[in-house]
Amino acid sequence: MRGLLLFLVLFSSAVQAQRVVVMDSISNEPISLVSVYDGKTGVITSSSGTFYWQKPQADSITLSCLGYAQKKIAASQIRDTLYLLPKAVELMPVMVSNRTLTAVEIIDSVKANTSKTVDFGLSSSEVFVHYIDLTDVQKMDIEIKKSTIPELDQTFVDEILAQVPKKEKDEFYSKSKWLRDSGGLKHHKLQVLQAATLRDSITESRFDSMEKTISEILTKRVKKDSYFKVKSGPLITVKMNNPVQEIDTVEQEKRKLTPKKYAANQLGSLQGLATKNLFAENNWALPFLVNPKKYTFSNEGTVYDLGVPVYKIQFSSKKKKDYNGYLLIDVEDFGVHQIRYQNNKHQVRVKLFGLFYEERLNNRTYSFVKNHLGKYTLYHIYEEYQEHAGIKRPFKIIEKNKVVKGRNRQNVFSMDANFNIKQVYQKNIYFNSFTPISKKAFDAFKLEHSVLPKDMYSQSEIKKYIPDFPLE
Repeated sequence: MRGLLLFLVLFSSAVQAQRVVVMDSISNEPISLVSVYDGKTGVITSSSGTFYWQKPQADSITLSCLGYAQKKIAASQIRDTLYLLPKAVELMPVMVSNRTLTAVEIIDSVKANTSKTVDFGLSSSEVFVHYIDLTDVQKMDIEIKKSTIPELDQTFVDEILAQVPKKEKDEFYSKSKWLRDSGGLKHHKLQVLQAATLRDSITESRFDSMEKTISEILTKRVKKDSYFKVKSGPLITVKMNNPVQEIDTVEQEKRKLTPKKYAANQLGSLQGLATKNLFAENNWALPFLVNPKKYTFSNEGTVYDLGVPVYKIQFSSKKKKDYNGYLLIDVEDFGVHQIRYQNNKHQVRVKLFGLFYEERLNNRTYSFVKNHLGKYTLYHIYEEYQEHAGIKRPFKIIEKNKVVKGRNRQNVFSMDANFNIKQVYQKNIYFNSFTPISKKAFDAFKLEHSVLPKDMYSQSEIKKYIPDFPLE
């Protein structure tokens, strides 16, 4: 996950920009994830320690990175290679004594220092979202019991099922400008700059062909004023309108996705994941930090993250519900480097009358970096959800007609269905740049929604359309 961010090269759009590499002054190795701030805009160096200096009207830039002394460089002194000096970590007296901090003491220190370590100010960020939907059809069987429509026999159904892709991958990309309040939900604006959907032309043509074939059969055999009753055993009966009737044009307009609706959907998803789940009123909102007494914590010792010593704190819910995972916490200032957690067991699980459904959070990871203010800011989120659904029941579809007198039953289609489908949803969110803004600047920013996702058929197309997107 983190490796994907390291492909990000910032300020790379201008041909005349100066390419600058930030190096470790002792090892002579490039330093990734260095925060570079010119007084107006902040960016982060790539995996090769690179950023691009566009020589704006700035007097200086400030370089900040975990494990290194902060350095301010005059604009006139910016060269193709800049150096940072590794910083000696001044350990607290308790760390070099015979006593080791307990996990609970470390968590208490994290909470006590949150207002000092986390940047809760208003900021403007460039945000990249990569969303993947993986579908795995593990079982798909239909046994026809009765059909009054000659074309819809067992042979036809078998041919259709054989064409359905058993594994499918849908991908969505977006690049946006997000004006956000890191500590709450009050001040947020999102303008989508670019968006794309990665399509599979073979799969699309296959589904189009199946839909056209079935639609032609139903149009030929089903009366215009018909409706349907779907029965599944003695417990489930559902009434449905005729699927071959045209949808009212007014209703079509209501359902139509507009740039404004698309931006609102994107903002809602980002707010929920990056703000609501994480912080509330300038404090942590995560359940294991809000109610630590409901969790068991253990100090796994000191490890290194980005070259900096951190405590690794494992945790798990005492009642075997909710979450388990770990936190990486800076030994010097008790700032959080990374949080990773997942469900202890399935979040939702239903198994009843031949219906099966379960939902689980496999992984949610937040990674933070220090900015020029010396505070931690979010730079990457990874989330993976999993859904597993199945059905093994008889179904009967009965066509009835509203205007036919007497017995209005027209056609019957009954079958035994056995489906088992697993879906995995993966989301990567990258924060490319960081610019502190005032409330006045936030209020003055006018949204202009004009972007809807463009259909693309290869990652190379997407790379050209969004050249700085961190593709795998």
